[in-house]
Amino acid sequence: MPTVRSRRRPLTRRLAASAVGLAVAVLVAACGSSGSASSASSASGGSSASSASSSSGGSLSAADQAGLAKAQAFLTQAEARPTQITSTVKITKPVPKGKTVYFITCGSSPECTQEGPIVQQADNLLGWKTVILNNDGSPQQWKSDFNQVVAAKPAAVLYSAIPQSTFASEVPALKANGTFIAGCCVTDVAGSATGIGYANDVPSQVGPVGGAQAAFVAADSKDTANSLIVNLPSLPILSTGVADYKAGMAAYCPSCSVSDLDIALANIATAPATITSYLRSHPSINYVVAATDGLTIGLPAALKQAGLSNVKIVGQGATPTNLQYLHSGEQAVDVAFPYYEALWAMVTAAAQNAAGVPVTPSVAPPLWVLTPANAPDTSQAFPVVLNYKSQYEALWGIS
Repeated sequence: MPTVRSRRRPLTRRLAASAVGLAVAVLVAACGSSGSASSASSASGGSSASSASSSSGGSLSAADQAGLAKAQAFLTQAEARPTQITSTVKITKPVPKGKTVYFITCGSSPECTQEGPIVQQADNLLGWKTVILNNDGSPQQWKSDFNQVVAAKPAAVLYSAIPQSTFASEVPALKANGTFIAGCCVTDVAGSATGIGYANDVPSQVGPVGGAQAAFVAADSKDTANSLIVNLPSLPILSTGVADYKAGMAAYCPSCSVSDLDIALANIATAPATITSYLRSHPSINYVVAATDGLTIGLPAALKQAGLSNVKIVGQGATPTNLQYLHSGEQAVDVAFPYYEALWAMVTAAAQNAAGVPVTPSVAPPLWVLTPANAPDTSQAFPVVLNYKSQYEALWGIS
């Protein structure tokens, strides 16, 4: 097994949840997945804080009845755990061993810090060395990390939820060094214009995440919800998810109200207090929907302290803490982020490049909606597909 070196920096903006074991990815992530459930992001229109007031218990309109039926059907499919990864193309040439891969995290949130070790597990199977660069999520440290990659000249650099504009000036040097660039949970596309060799969990692939959150809110409230969608706009891919949630609500619950709340990445540790303050001044809101679960850590306690017992939490990117919330009844639902499937797909692309075969364009990873009944009981990051490892090994030509 190759020696793995991880260079860690002081984290100047730690979350209250950063002490929770091995924190769970992105993206942020990070981010989203599609699986076999159809996307609600294709629905026309959207909701906003000025939407019509939610229904108050009377008969639903024909549009609401149709939307509610669609939401319930979506959830029936999305709550079943997927059994297949969505990457399917086998590498037809041997993957060379002894390569070095750098992974740059998206910041110090729970979703970000757990991603590097997942990439490392895949690299170990390929006989590769992994260098993990942790940071505080600031553009300055992101750029510094990419400069370090330029100096190191590795075979590949993988990253999560970092805008290409942050390291655009480093792309020519990375290409000249032969360093393959792969990103997850980004709004940038792969191609010559960006220099990115592979990108997954891009806007065209994350619609079902926001759609799944909307489906739950509509179905659980029977189309009477007044919800608040909370975002971290510093990570552009999350804003895509917010738009998808609004589109989903417009399709599933035309009469429901949706409000927005943006929180700066630097203030994520105080997000529960900010959300609670907003809810106090908007007492009709009964669902808080998080663009990423880093915003929900500590929120159940904050809601309890504020006496807000009528508010349900809907997450995305479940950390071990969120799994605890689900099992204790403090959180209603979560959309699992496919950390292993999305990150190992990036490693697959790097392996294809190293083997000298065409890099397969990305496809959306599988989707899984978590409830108190089906959520895993674990304190670590977890895969969406249980036997993901053997399926990826088959693609890589190893056993």
